[in-house]
Amino acid sequence: MRKVRKLAWGRYAGKKLAAAVLCGAMLMGTSATVCAEEMANDMVIFSSTSEEMSMEELMGYLALFEGSYQSQEAPYREIVAADGSIIKDKRVRSVTGAEGQQPIFSVPSSQKDICYKGLRQTLDAIPLYPDATTGYPELDVMLDQIFAQIITPEMDTHDKLKACYDYLIYNISDPRYEEGVSFGMVSTPVNDIFTTYYDAAMLYVSGAGVCDNFSAAFAVMAWKLGVPMYVAGGQTSSSRGGYTPHAWCQLDGADGTTYVFDPHIDYTMSVRSGKVAYQRFGATQAQMAGKYIVEEIYDKVI
Repeated sequence: MRKVRKLAWGRYAGKKLAAAVLCGAMLMGTSATVCAEEMANDMVIFSSTSEEMSMEELMGYLALFEGSYQSQEAPYREIVAADGSIIKDKRVRSVTGAEGQQPIFSVPSSQKDICYKGLRQTLDAIPLYPDATTGYPELDVMLDQIFAQIITPEMDTHDKLKACYDYLIYNISDPRYEEGVSFGMVSTPVNDIFTTYYDAAMLYVSGAGVCDNFSAAFAVMAWKLGVPMYVAGGQTSSSRGGYTPHAWCQLDGADGTTYVFDPHIDYTMSVRSGKVAYQRFGATQAQMAGKYIVEEIYDKVI
């Protein structure tokens, strides 16, 4: 099977590759299919990783991209970070829950923190505005079925988030770290590829995914609980040195502290060590100093 190299552009790599093919087609004055074939033949598309994409997968992305070409990402606003760097804030979530919805609060808990002192208290103090629906009925059914397995009424917010985190780590696989696992184009109940719901649905349907899918799925589960989690894209430190493209989740505390939730990194570490350390479950940015470079954020509530 002929393959083309996947561009290592982090979030939406496959979709951006499809966009590149469409742009190339316009420049060449030919069809997207012919352009894809030419790019594959000439090996124009390179990657800093060993990831590859089959022509069938690329054409699947092209079909999805062309189908939702008119639903481009909304214009983003630029945020100046504490260090002076510019972060692109995309796809802002203007509300959490339904209009006029009153917040609910966590049940009390006397359980201890797992890894970081004070995290349980912080999470349990969050006013919750649960999303009644994702806007996609079939995706709602999937989430309801998952929650029926992992969430119980006596759980506090901390433990509900941990249950979602555990579900991803113990039930989802990344084909780059486990043998016998495949991940490609699948049919999902979400048609708009420029949404976090799409990346989450791909994971729920296939049982596999990469960092984009892990973070999207965790964010969507958090929204169902009423927690204003959002997705960050950028780079994370690599065990081989330097940085590599990555996506993860973040949560802003009432005091302005930003907490990192990265189920994909905890998953990869568990594959190697055989146990889950929860080192990326609710660590503060200060505790993760040097581990992440934020370049884009998605779905942050304002």
